[in-house]
Amino acid sequence: MMMILLLVPLLIALTACATEQIAFEKLGVSSGDRQRDENACLRASIGGETSGQLLAPYRIDRDAFIRCMEARGYTAKSQRSAR
Repeated sequence: MMMILLLVPLLIALTACATEQIAFEKLGVSSGDRQRDENACLRASIGGETSGQLLAPYRIDRDAFIRCMEARGYTAKSQRSAR
């Protein structure tokens, strides 16, 4: 459990390098509540297949993460990165 909590910031940083990012919006939610929901959805979206992934002990199923956040009442907004 502690390992997952330590890896969440790393996983977020690695996904920030993608060309398309997704932000989640929900009216009336605090940043702390959103962070807790994101962490819960990240844990629920961890896949077991890690072959061929250097330095990535967990594979996040992006579609499962989005479905999880939407099930919690968030709206996904696509944001293009200028990288």
